[in-house]
Amino acid sequence: MRQERQRNVSQGNQQQGQQEQQSQQSQQSQQEQQASPEQHLAQAVTDIRKVQSMMELNYPDQGEAIRMLRESGDIVWSEIRRMQQAQQQSQQQAQQ
Repeated sequence: MRQERQRNVSQGNQQQGQQEQQSQQSQQSQQEQQASPEQHLAQAVTDIRKVQSMMELNYPDQGEAIRMLRESGDIVWSEIRRMQQAQQQSQQQAQQ
């Protein structure tokens, strides 16, 4: 009887954990759908910079890989700026 109750509690906890995980995945999916392209690119450049920093700290002899990460981050950042400028121009034209 006691083992059965423990098993039921364990199964209940497991189901609750699965429901929470599904809820988190659903929320993450909704957030991704609502994120703009600029937000996706901003997350990408943040991740590139994190990896670049880790490489510089842990593998300073990997100069070529670090250079490529730096250039990739710069390209993504340039694209973000270009998109922001285009959006500002279209907003200004809409106001006129």
